[in-house]
Amino acid sequence: MSAEPESQVVLVARPTPSGVDERSVRSLAEAVGARWAMLDQGEPSVHDELDHAARSCVPVVLVPLAVPRDRYLETWLARAVANWRETRSNHELEVRVTDGLDATDGLAGAVRELIAAGGRESRASPRAFRSPEWSEIPEHQVHVMVCRGPRCTAHGAGEVQRALVLELLDSPVLMSASGCLTPCNLGPLVVTYPDGTWHANLTADNAREVAQRIRETINDNTL
Repeated sequence: MSAEPESQVVLVARPTPSGVDERSVRSLAEAVGARWAMLDQGEPSVHDELDHAARSCVPVVLVPLAVPRDRYLETWLARAVANWRETRSNHELEVRVTDGLDATDGLAGAVRELIAAGGRESRASPRAFRSPEWSEIPEHQVHVMVCRGPRCTAHGAGEVQRALVLELLDSPVLMSASGCLTPCNLGPLVVTYPDGTWHANLTADNAREVAQRIRETINDNTL
């Protein structure tokens, strides 16, 4: 019978609003025998992975992935752990956070190897910068901004966004995930335009109510 692991390792990335190569993060996690999480903008969240670890009662080691060092990632990762402890009944889980990747001697060596290899000549086409598709505003009557900052993500913004997408799938609505919108204690937050209405403390259930009001607004404007 195999021995129980001494700890569960979770690689934590911080994607940009435009996304992250989740396949690469997943592949790296698999290569080192770890799990993975997103600080914001995506899932699984840090809270999701801490919940998973708590069920197995195995200590957790969180590894912030950023090159060069991203103090925002490290700061908010620590805050996410603190919030998880405050909002969950299991306070006994041991959670440790490593230094960033640039704290290791191997990172500079890896960069030097890339430099020495010389790379490949870039032959990418410039057409993407000229594509007419990037000059067209998508047809919509309502623009929905879903905050996917670290706190709103921890509070359940992913579930809120999925509920809105499902409810408004066939409606003339443009759905966008945003970075932090700042009044984080009111999260998950959604802002709808052109009315400029802020919807605070949403859940998947009351997000459906917001979607219903959006549909009613669209119907009133088309009468």
